[in-house]
Amino acid sequence: MIKDDQVKSFNERGYLVIENLLPENILENLQIVTDGFVEKSRTIKESDDIYDLSDDHTSENPAVRRLKNPHINHPAYNNIIKSSIITDIVSNFIGNNIRLEHTKLNFKSARGGEAIEWHQDWAFYPHTNDDIVEVGIFLDDCGNENGPLLCVPGSHKGPIDDHHHNGYFIGAVDPSNSHYNLDSAEPIIAKAGSISIHHVRCLHGSRKNNSEKFRRVLFAGYCAADAWPLRGILDSGIKPNSSKGDFLGNVYEAFKERMIIGEPSLVARVEKNPVKMPYPPAKSVGSIYENQKEVLGRSFGE
Repeated sequence: MIKDDQVKSFNERGYLVIENLLPENILENLQIVTDGFVEKSRTIKESDDIYDLSDDHTSENPAVRRLKNPHINHPAYNNIIKSSIITDIVSNFIGNNIRLEHTKLNFKSARGGEAIEWHQDWAFYPHTNDDIVEVGIFLDDCGNENGPLLCVPGSHKGPIDDHHHNGYFIGAVDPSNSHYNLDSAEPIIAKAGSISIHHVRCLHGSRKNNSEKFRRVLFAGYCAADAWPLRGILDSGIKPNSSKGDFLGNVYEAFKERMIIGEPSLVARVEKNPVKMPYPPAKSVGSIYENQKEVLGRSFGE
């Protein structure tokens, strides 16, 4: 069970770590499954619908940056992100009607995991309200040396920094033009089996992994059911059943299928939050790694 002081800390700071949450058998299975995906990546030469690969990826030395939509690619991921182990905690922050927004499994390989520039998730997918959190499930121990998430305390309560560069949305903040003191950022340090939770408006980034240890984190975004995407359902990654005739009906059914607990809502709860739409898209359209390429190293010199 989560404690009142943990909820208070999250509300004040915008992020929280809960140590040693996963049972050992679930953690071990997730690690084994993830190792299997890395092994399979040896046969993949370029990024596809499952893998986001680094430029230096080879069959001899796999360099996976991300598994895309892991919950639809293996039941082990799907089971944990929908488990009450996680949702019982998430409900403390966004209520008991919860929809899945996305999943991803980010890798920072030993001596090579790439840095991610400062950003706020809200800039990528603004909704009618900001009852949205990102949960990180740690598959490895994460310390200062292997590229931990860095979060700026209290940034979830303030402005949204500009994530555009030369007129295009690249999903990265210019550190010289941020509303926040980036030096105040705190590392999210945790053991394997722990989780982190950060608010959708929390400003965060991460350095390159300069250690000999992997850092793999399974991320899942959760929304209150009455938070509707301002970019529309189709732009939220929904893939309707195209074999049926009612396309728009199928889109909505696919959207409803993302409900994890509780009931969907056709009534959008609208709150006054800062929004700048993420358009036009980056010239290098793809994952955050591709979008940020033009300015990579601007924040962390890596």
